[in-house]
Amino acid sequence: MENEKPKGNAMEKLATLIVDKRNLIFLLYIFALIFCVIATGWVNVENDITTYLPDSTETRQGLTVMNDNFTTYGTARVMVSNITYDKAVQLEEQLEDIDGVDSIDFDETSDHYKDSTALFSVSFDGEVDDPRAEAAMDEIRAELADYDTSIYTEVGYDSSADLQSEMSVIIVIAAVIIVLVLTLTSRSYAEVPVLIMTFGAAALLNMGTNFIFGEISFVSDSVTVVLQLALAIDYSIILLHRFLEEREHAPDDRTACIIAVSAAIPSISASSLTTISGLAAMMFMQFQIGFDMGIVLIKSILFSMLSVFTLMPGLLMLFSKAMER
Repeated sequence: MENEKPKGNAMEKLATLIVDKRNLIFLLYIFALIFCVIATGWVNVENDITTYLPDSTETRQGLTVMNDNFTTYGTARVMVSNITYDKAVQLEEQLEDIDGVDSIDFDETSDHYKDSTALFSVSFDGEVDDPRAEAAMDEIRAELADYDTSIYTEVGYDSSADLQSEMSVIIVIAAVIIVLVLTLTSRSYAEVPVLIMTFGAAALLNMGTNFIFGEISFVSDSVTVVLQLALAIDYSIILLHRFLEEREHAPDDRTACIIAVSAAIPSISASSLTTISGLAAMMFMQFQIGFDMGIVLIKSILFSMLSVFTLMPGLLMLFSKAMER
């Protein structure tokens, strides 16, 4: 049956080719996913959101002038509680001796010492991303390890890493919720791995190909996978339900899959055009991060559709016997 020549219109012929060549498609996906795992290390992520400001804005012009003419040294505000004034003075001298610390502003006025709490204003020799300033900040933390302290500083602080960490937690929570919902609402447990593998392939393909843009923002790098999750699962469910409906009266699973794919490609493609159009409009924002996010998200939609149209039919055939008929 699988060697039967494609019949019907062009969409049915394409669907037949996809279903019958599923082993070759699996092999191509394996190579592509291995490449994308490696390529994720090639993606350059821009952590400074201000680089996406248009050159014509006053903020961008002011930042350019400031960076060209001035050096912005790193600073830190260090509050130490439950300490006497004399002990605070000794601590000030110890901190000033740390290599990389330029000066510490501290006196007996209420601005710096009040209610057994000392506030030190620390200035470093280097900028916030200077390794010497970061090393000095680490040494300050080590020096104050035995004290009740609170530290506010941008030295050594990576906002993109914090966002990435938070997004990782969100992705895990979203994945758990989706798996739970799919498990409770699916007719068979075999449907869940089909949907998860389809999404996983789409997400990895998108992340691994971001290097073609040269550089993307840390916002795009972090949030795209969450937005793609909703789209890829949605497309996958449309094809899955169509396949389950067709197999009720189709002579075999192959025929049901071909009919389902040929019907799903136009409907999913038409549905995705609305989303792509909205993202394309976002690319014309004056704030250039709109273009950055738009192009990465559009690519994620295209890879989601590609995975649903080419990978998922083979997975449906692979797990079809485990699904309830």
